[in-house]
Amino acid sequence: MKVIYSVERGCTHCGTCIYECPSGAIRMTQAGALIDQVKCTGCGRCMANCASEAIKKTVMDNIN
Repeated sequence: MKVIYSVERGCTHCGTCIYECPSGAIRMTQAGALIDQVKCTGCGRCMANCASEAIKKTVMDNIN
């Protein structure tokens, strides 16, 4: 299984997720926060601390 965090609608550009991310996987764009899936370790701190609840978790089953 792979856990993927993504920023959906509602990002307020507050930047909290950037400060909470221990792997530096999040950067701010004009559209809002963007999570680099290569750098993301799946810890969930971004989602847990997002005041606008804009970050969603998706669990992907490995398909071979």
